[in-house]
Amino acid sequence: MEKEIPIANSFINSIHAFRAFAIVNITAIHAIEFVFFFAETSEHPAKPNLTPFAWGESILLHDSTLYFTIISGMLFSMVLVDRGYASFFKSKLAYVIAPYLFFTTLITWRGWGLDGTLKMFDGDLLNFLTLVFNNFFTGAAIFSFWYIPVLLVLYVLTPALAKIVKLEWGKWLFIPILLAPLVCSRAWPDVTWTNFVYFLGAYMLGIIAGINYKKTIAVIERYLLLLALVAIGSTAALVGLFYLDSPKWGIITFTESAWYIQKIAFSALVILLFERTIHYIPKWLDLLGNYAFAIYFLHAYLLFEMYAVMEKLMDVPISLPIILTLALLNVGLVILFSLIITYICKLILGKWSRYFVGA
Repeated sequence: MEKEIPIANSFINSIHAFRAFAIVNITAIHAIEFVFFFAETSEHPAKPNLTPFAWGESILLHDSTLYFTIISGMLFSMVLVDRGYASFFKSKLAYVIAPYLFFTTLITWRGWGLDGTLKMFDGDLLNFLTLVFNNFFTGAAIFSFWYIPVLLVLYVLTPALAKIVKLEWGKWLFIPILLAPLVCSRAWPDVTWTNFVYFLGAYMLGIIAGINYKKTIAVIERYLLLLALVAIGSTAALVGLFYLDSPKWGIITFTESAWYIQKIAFSALVILLFERTIHYIPKWLDLLGNYAFAIYFLHAYLLFEMYAVMEKLMDVPISLPIILTLALLNVGLVILFSLIITYICKLILGKWSRYFVGA
């Protein structure tokens, strides 16, 4: 029988499991796309059409960072707010900012371009520090780091957002904040103000949901059918938008609007599922939840390294079952390698590992 462990009082089992769910989703979309890209390099006339599968994984998994944002808001209201802002910012420095700076520095020195080209920094110290500084504030060191500068801004805004929620007239402000992402779309890889607005809505929603978690669960249960219909409807809308080649209008990308709605509905449904079914966290799930940020920092870099090895060890597959199996295997392996590296760092560095790998 698998060992089960109780979670500390500062954790809610369903939220801890949801954090594990979030990092698996974030890692999965990238790992699957690496294998699909590899398969598409084949010039064999019999290679399969991966478009339906690429659409499927994108429709279901894209914008899974919204899960992280909602979790961050909920944990602030449920746990961190009672510890004071000094403790809040100290924890973010230890588990997010310090490891982000470490990995940004490392990847600036030896990193990968979006085209899969290995890039070694070749310049003087001043140029290196300037590039690290730029990469830190733009998230440009590697494709997955774009989200961290957005998160850092949300952390800075947290005291103001928490104050707004408590004010009598606050609802007149946070309702527009929640709805703004529908018309202010995420614009990766560009660093734009709309990126911050897009995730601000999810963060604010998390803060509100975490203030009275039991009431939040009751609301989800009350509107369960409606939320399920929203989840299905937004997913169906995404299929249609993909057929229309993801139309845009000004700063609005309609697929991003649909993903925002979908991910909020998915979040509610998954949290309720975990709330009803998980009373103790299995050790493997607890590990994923505890090491979520470490996996986030490591997985993209590891995927490039694994891709380079895959290119050398095997021919480009043209069998659909093999491609899909490789895609799923890639997800499992990159998570496993991230966990192993994090575990080794914890063994070597002890409590200081949080400043380097975020766990």
